[in-house]
Amino acid sequence: MTHAVPRVDAMKPSKPGPTRTAPPRPPDKFPGGGRYPAYLAFGACGAFLMISASLLTRGIWALGNGEAAWDAYRAGLGHPAYLVYHVAAFLGLTWFVLRLFRLFPATQPYRIGPLKRPPDAVLVAGLYGLFFTVLAVGTLFLGGAML
Repeated sequence: MTHAVPRVDAMKPSKPGPTRTAPPRPPDKFPGGGRYPAYLAFGACGAFLMISASLLTRGIWALGNGEAAWDAYRAGLGHPAYLVYHVAAFLGLTWFVLRLFRLFPATQPYRIGPLKRPPDAVLVAGLYGLFFTVLAVGTLFLGGAML
């Protein structure tokens, strides 16, 4: 079996182009104008996801190490710094999820089998409704109203 040897200069133009490449520069309004602050805030919400996941992992670890470790973990979550973090994480992640839902219709095919997908506004409204329903049920459950 023979293999073709690739040419190193295969993509090189046969003669130099008439213009030079422009020097690199940041985009207009970067980083404080346009949509950049919202993009940066959306990306920064990943920190809330990572920190919350590590707290959850730590809680599961404590739960597996006995009642004393679990009680210490729960007592630690009562510290004011954790309470401030959880309020900020709740607000940040709620904004993150609602913004993500607005992007959702762009990722969906226009037809799913024989069915046509609903209009974007209906799809987003349904996702918002589902999110707030799950949030309300979870709040009631964790608050002790639903057992």
